[in-house]
Amino acid sequence: MINIRSLYQEDRSTRRALLILLKKRGKISIQEAAEQLGISGVAVRRHIHELQKDQYVQTNIQRQSAGRPTYLYSLTEKAGALFANGYDAIVNDLLDEVKDEFGDGQVSRLFHRRREKWLQRHEDTFRGLDLEKRVERLAQLQEQEGYMVKVEKRGDRTFVFEEANCPIYQVAVRYRQACQCELSLFQALLAAPVARTECIADGGRKCRYTINSGQA
Repeated sequence: MINIRSLYQEDRSTRRALLILLKKRGKISIQEAAEQLGISGVAVRRHIHELQKDQYVQTNIQRQSAGRPTYLYSLTEKAGALFANGYDAIVNDLLDEVKDEFGDGQVSRLFHRRREKWLQRHEDTFRGLDLEKRVERLAQLQEQEGYMVKVEKRGDRTFVFEEANCPIYQVAVRYRQACQCELSLFQALLAAPVARTECIADGGRKCRYTINSGQA
């Protein structure tokens, strides 16, 4: 006898995995999604169709100079809400109250205090590590917080650190101190020059950082 509830839960799990894959990759084809998820192309199409009905996925057509066009799929703006932590509205309301009562400077001080506490909590785990291990450790911490991290090493001295998700997106859009705090924290923990080259709060698809060892 078919367990309908089990099938439904499996569908939801696969659909969630597909959403995360789209979040990390940006745009992806049916074939690529099938290979990454280990399911058939027919199954991927079915999940894509359901997500499109809910307006979470959109189709992107790439026309070639010759031959048939390529169909890629990506998340819609509406899908961003699926990755929110649910506390953004509360945090923004509290920060609004602080700003109204004490001014924008106090909001900045709150973000700075959060940075200092986070630094004190984790800096011992970075001590004695070379830059590559520091980057790996930072990626682990951010991944645990839901940032969907990818790290790419370029050459001997450069790393590209990408975050496909921003769990505090709504806060960061309203209070840019959140982004400034993250950049400053990365620089302190990595003890290396860090530059932000793309930001989700600015409309980017990812938060992307370039990290250099600073060694000749």
